[in-house]
This record gives sequence, structure tokens and C-alpha cells, in this order.
Amino acid sequence: MAANLRKYKYSGSTGARPEASGQSSAGRPVTPTRRPEDMTMDFEVLKADILSSLRTDISSVIKQELKNALAEDFDAIKSELQAMRSEITSNAAAMRSDIEQMKANIKDVEGGLSTWSDEMVTLQTTVTKLTSQVDDLKEKCEDMEGRMRRGNIRITGIPEQPGSSTPTSVSKFLKEMLQMDREVKIDRSHRSLGPRKPGDKPCTIIAKLHYDGDCMEILRKARERAPLSYNGNQITIFPDYTASVARARAAFGDVRRALRGRQGVRYGLLFPARLRISHDGEEREFRIASEAMDYVKRNILSETQSNV
Repeated sequence: MAANLRKYKYSGSTGARPEASGQSSAGRPVTPTRRPEDMTMDFEVLKADILSSLRTDISSVIKQELKNALAEDFDAIKSELQAMRSEITSNAAAMRSDIEQMKANIKDVEGGLSTWSDEMVTLQTTVTKLTSQVDDLKEKCEDMEGRMRRGNIRITGIPEQPGSSTPTSVSKFLKEMLQMDREVKIDRSHRSLGPRKPGDKPCTIIAKLHYDGDCMEILRKARERAPLSYNGNQITIFPDYTASVARARAAFGDVRRALRGRQGVRYGLLFPARLRISHDGEEREFRIASEAMDYVKRNILSETQSNV
């Protein structure tokens, strides 16, 4: 811009305009007279040169300032990126170490699971076998307990008085009530235990007979002479079953009541809990009360209603 300005000279007189330098014939510089059109053109050119120079200078200044600012920012960004890179590298190394450790742990777990799976199969086989054995033992214990109680009878309705449950009193009571020709031999007898409230019925007497034949005879006579009474008290005599057998036999109560008094139908409850039904020359045996009731409703009760 300064170089462009040097092309122009300015006179000190008022209204002077920059003119181009020249020489007279005598060798002295002369200043030619400039026309207004030329002066306007020179101003326009000067203005264009000034603007161009300013534009170039401002552009270079802005570029330099931007370059300096960006250089500082680039340095800061570069340092941050390097720090992040270092951090990522260290974290990646730690992650790789953790992953390797996890892989090792997973392999250990896989090995353990394989071993545990084999052990579970063995345990399941053992549990199945033990369950079967427990069921067999349970059935054997139930059978043994039932056989031990085979010579027992239960007597309900005897008032509780001193000495009313002794073997001698029970033997005498059975002889008188059942009109037997002899006194049966009773090894031991006692009343059942359990919580009682005022007004409850007398506790049941459980008697162990010495001979199994006497037990069968007493139960037969009790069925034949039912209902039984003694000194104005209603008496009931029935076998001494285990709790599970008693529940299983009691489940057939509704079926037996439905069959009671039906012509052409015979039924009986076998030990431990099997209901045998004979009808129209066909004999069926049931272990589940619901199945027996379905059979009775379908084949016996429906036939009776249709005949009516």
C-alpha cells in the first residue's frame, strides 16, 4: 500500500491534487495542469488501490491471528488427545487383563458345570432309587404295623370309670354284651390318648387279644348283633387300623352307603383299603373312592332309576 501511495505527490496549495512529475525544456521540473476528469480517475484508482491493499493486509493479519490461535488450540487438543490415548492404552491393557481373567474363570466354571452335571445325573439316579426304596419301606412298615394290630379291637361308648379299661373288665364286658360262652383272653388294654373337653364322648378302648381267632369272632358277632348297647350306652366295636388305612377305608363311606340295600349287589371292604363290588355276575375291585363312585353311578344307580 505504501508503494502505491509513493506514485502520487501532493502540492501545498489549496485545491492541489497529486500530479505526475515532469521536466521543462530548461531542465527544471514543471507541473502540468491536470484535468478534473483525470483527477477523479486518480482518486478512484487510489481508492481501489487502498481498498485492495487494506483487504490484503487485513486478510494476512486475520490469517496470522487465526493461525496463532489455532496453533495454540491445536497444541492443547494434541496434548489432550495424547493424554486420552495414553489413558485408553492403559485402560485397554487393564481390560485385556480382565478379559483374560474372565476367560479363565469361564473355563473353570465350564469345567465345574460339566462335573456338576455328571454329579446331578448320579444324584438324580440315587434319589430315584432312594425314593423307590422309601416307598417300599413305607409299605412294609404299614403292612407290619397292620399285622401287629391284627389282634386289636377298638371299643367306643364305654363310660370312663375307674378300672373300666382293664383287661379283666373288657373281657367281662365282651362276654356279657356279645353273649359268649367264655371270657376271651386279653393281653392288655387301654384308652386312646388325646386332648379332651367337658362333654366329649368317652375315649376309645384299645384291647389286644391273645388269640387272633377271638378277634375275628368278636368282630363277626358285633356285626351280627349290631346295633350294640350296654347299660343304656350305644357301643361300637371295630378293627384297629393305622391312621392312613383308616382314612383310606373311610373314603369309601359314601360308596358303601350308596350300595347299602341294593338288590343283586354285593360289596366288601378288603384290607387295607380295597372295595370289591359284585353286580350282574361281574366283580370289580377299586382302590380309589372316586373311581368306585363313578362306576356305581354309571352302572348301578342309573339302572335302578331306569327300572323305576
